[in-house]
Amino acid sequence: MLARPFEAREFSTGRSHGRAGARIGKIARMSSVRDLEELVAAHSGDFGRAARELRERVRRHTELNGADHPETLGLRLDLARVLGTASQFTKAVHVCEPLLRDQLRVLGPEHDETLETRQLLANLRYRAGDADGARAELEQLLAALSHVLMPTHDRITKLKREIAFLERSS
Repeated sequence: MLARPFEAREFSTGRSHGRAGARIGKIARMSSVRDLEELVAAHSGDFGRAARELRERVRRHTELNGADHPETLGLRLDLARVLGTASQFTKAVHVCEPLLRDQLRVLGPEHDETLETRQLLANLRYRAGDADGARAELEQLLAALSHVLMPTHDRITKLKREIAFLERSS
């Protein structure tokens, strides 16, 4: 496993804009990592049960609104977060990869949730032992953020440091 500086940010989203949670029938969208923690706490720390509940929410929401609905995409992101928090990194990566492809197609490469998913996927890949995959994701994230942020923005600077760290570690 690589050194701690990259790990310390393991599930930081780095989002620049918040988003409000929404309700579609009884299907609640997690609006933050804190909401996800509350979901897991409601299951007495049983990440497996929390992940099963989120999978069911994704299934129902997909039936109601379709796979490309932004809320469906958001629920899939929540599922990846819960799996990552449960240290099921490989499963979380398998949720994130198709999610990112769908978000790129539906929302575009510079949408907040697409950027958040790419950051999460990089962190999950790193935690799963794929430093090269993590670096590749961070490089793509840097390219996307370079279109919307100034070159001196803190997030750009942080990403460059993380990429350099991963390059030295490889």
